[in-house]
Amino acid sequence: MCVKCDNCGAEIGLDGVCKFCGTVLPPREPVAPPPVAPGWGTPPPRPVFSIPQPRVPVQQPVQAASPKSRWVAILLWLLLGYLGAHQFYAGKVGMGILYLFTFGLCGIGWVIDGVSLFAGSFRDRYGLPIRV
Repeated sequence: MCVKCDNCGAEIGLDGVCKFCGTVLPPREPVAPPPVAPGWGTPPPRPVFSIPQPRVPVQQPVQAASPKSRWVAILLWLLLGYLGAHQFYAGKVGMGILYLFTFGLCGIGWVIDGVSLFAGSFRDRYGLPIRV
C-alpha cells in the first residue's frame, strides 16, 4: 500500500518523510480489520477433553537364573574344586579342563570361585547367575 504526501502528492518513504518536498507526516493510526460476521471466518475453538488413561503397573524385569543349584556347585567346589568339578557342573568345560590341569589355577582360581559362589555371583556357561 502506497502512502501519498498531503502537500505534493508524491510517495512517502518508510521513515514518514516526503522525498519530494520534505514534509514530515504525523504517524497514522493502524486500521483495524473489519469485524467478521457470525458464521463466517474461523470457527470458535472447541473445548479439549482429556481421556483418562488406565494405570498400568510397572513391572520390574525378571532376571533369568540358571537351573543349576548353587548348593550342589558349592559342594563340588569344596570336594573337587581344585579339579574343576564345579566348572564342569556349570557347563564351563574349557575352564574345567584348565582347572583340571592346573589344579584350580594353583589354588587362586579355586579361592576366587569360592568367593563368587558364596556371594551368589557365580555364573553358568550362558552367563546366567547360579541361584538357589
